[in-house]
Amino acid sequence: MHRTGTCIILVFLMLVSMASSGCMGLAVQREVMEGMREDPREDIVPVEPLVQAHTFSQNECVLPGSEDSNQETDCYSNESRILVDETVSKMLLDFSVSFEWSATLGELLGNNTDELRFVEIKLLKPNGDLCWDYLATSSVGQMSLELRSESDCTISIGNSSGFSDGEWLLNVRARGYAISAPIDTLSFEDEFRVSLWVTKKCVVFPEIHEEGECTFSSELE
Repeated sequence: MHRTGTCIILVFLMLVSMASSGCMGLAVQREVMEGMREDPREDIVPVEPLVQAHTFSQNECVLPGSEDSNQETDCYSNESRILVDETVSKMLLDFSVSFEWSATLGELLGNNTDELRFVEIKLLKPNGDLCWDYLATSSVGQMSLELRSESDCTISIGNSSGFSDGEWLLNVRARGYAISAPIDTLSFEDEFRVSLWVTKKCVVFPEIHEEGECTFSSELE
């Protein structure tokens, strides 16, 4: 009932202002329109992730120690940068690794296979300090890491709330193999996928944004 009464008053004021002439009428209309606007609301949304994914091909990596090999231990190496500021509330990282027959080889050769097949992931702070790392020498179905502040880093000095501003680095180095055999069941391709993204504060202006749209707070400063 109260809402209905308010709407009637607003409509009445609009009619009066339209009947008025000059700047007074425009001022009244502006005040009425401002009063009808919805207030902006804040949301937290994920930014499009950084992704490093690779499927090894046959002969891309050669076995360490081979006579005809001058190849470095890691035949895949890449670095991605993600910009972090004070509006970042969370960092998310997930990855998966597929090394065919890794369990069988582990039983035969032991766990000292990190020079043969591996994926090493490092997350570095803007100052170069290590936040988190992981070395996979066998298949990993799906693993996830969630950081809500730097205090969640596995290697941390003190208890830091929030994240350091600047470029964080996702460093991935790896070695894998692929075999195309006459028998399909003997063929395989080693592969991995690493994704990193952040969630940031975002402001929704109902009068200009469609459903699912917003403007990042960092863009409004």
